Amino acid sequence: MEIHQDLLLLTKVLAVAFAVGLDVFAVSVGVGVARLPFNASLRLGVTFAGFEIAMQVIGYALGVGAGQILGEVAAYVGLALLAFIGFVMIRKSFLHVEATFDATRGMGLLLTSLSISLDSLGVGIALPAAGIPLLPLLILVSITTTMFTFVGLEFGARLGERYEHGAERAAGAMLVMLATLLAIGRIV
Repeated sequence: MEIHQDLLLLTKVLAVAFAVGLDVFAVSVGVGVARLPFNASLRLGVTFAGFEIAMQVIGYALGVGAGQILGEVAAYVGLALLAFIGFVMIRKSFLHVEATFDATRGMGLLLTSLSISLDSLGVGIALPAAGIPLLPLLILVSITTTMFTFVGLEFGARLGERYEHGAERAAGAMLVMLATLLAIGRIV
């Protein structure tokens, strides 16, 4: 029984890290169309990972606090928030917005990092409700975010904007599915 629980926990951690990574991948594909030099790619990878981690830590702290105050209701609110974020990501993937600033430095880097990491704030709030431990997730998210950034930048440089929106839709769908499965698990 313990092996089953460990496997379920690992699956949850991998699913969240992969979904967060796909969101970063979607942005990286769009930025990668510009064929960035290595130092700009490295700056993006480190910054994106840092913002994702910071937002999940802040969200986790908020989620734990809400859990202590609201009890079981907070668990369902967190899962609903996770599903909502997924739906927002899916909806956003259908909108076409041209970037008018440099996403690799200064205000453009800050705004780009903040825009992709705000989803992680909501994910972090839902983590206590989902029973996902923070430290293993942060380690995996730092790895996957950096990897997805580099892969997305390279993919964008080679294939352009063709797949950018599909990756964001997949990440959103994954969050909605995860929230639904976790809610079913809590009910059952």
